[in-house]
Amino acid sequence: MTHKSVARRAVLKRFAGVGAGAALVSASGGLLVPAHAAERGAGAGQSAPVPGEYATSANGWALADKVNAGQGVWSRPVSGTGFTLDTRLGAVETVLVHIVRRWHYEIETLREGEVVGWRPIGELDADSPESNQASGTAVAIRPGAYVKGVQGNLTKIQRETIESILDDCGDVVRWGGRDRTPYEALFYIATPPSEEETRPTHHPVEKLARKLRGWNRAPGLGAGAVA
Repeated sequence: MTHKSVARRAVLKRFAGVGAGAALVSASGGLLVPAHAAERGAGAGQSAPVPGEYATSANGWALADKVNAGQGVWSRPVSGTGFTLDTRLGAVETVLVHIVRRWHYEIETLREGEVVGWRPIGELDADSPESNQASGTAVAIRPGAYVKGVQGNLTKIQRETIESILDDCGDVVRWGGRDRTPYEALFYIATPPSEEETRPTHHPVEKLARKLRGWNRAPGLGAGAVA
């Protein structure tokens, strides 16, 4: 285990011990700190938390401790499916929804409850790619059927479709089926967030999202299009 992973695990354990009445809140840059720490700001004569102490998922994105609570992760509709996905808003949402829709249309029909986006970090391995679900930057598709640590549940045609989805996304997205511990249900953002304070228009996730939005507006392109 690396020093970095040990440090992150220590931070997450400390956050997990925060009482129920002391939820995580957003600090500068959209990162999360315990509410009691945020309240000890400059106005109280206390120094702000050190940036290295912020909790992130494995890909570097800030954790959220709940959905639909102003922490950047919300329940968003997945058009054409009839269900929603708990995902980080904006470019990440566009990318993950594209993946889910292509799976729904081209691999197998998905139903409500079979697609899991955000999950609390306490339910996840904080040092593995599945921790990215806790920042709203990953999705597990039918995790009960494609369980972690098991390979070979997909047909040749299904795997070819997954390869096509990954081609859509380039290096921005990684599939858990390629990880050392395979998790064929999992897709996650593999690019860390931008450090820019303004809208990161040249960030790889933003550039991919613009491409996918363009496809969605063009007949014969995007998820669900018939070649």
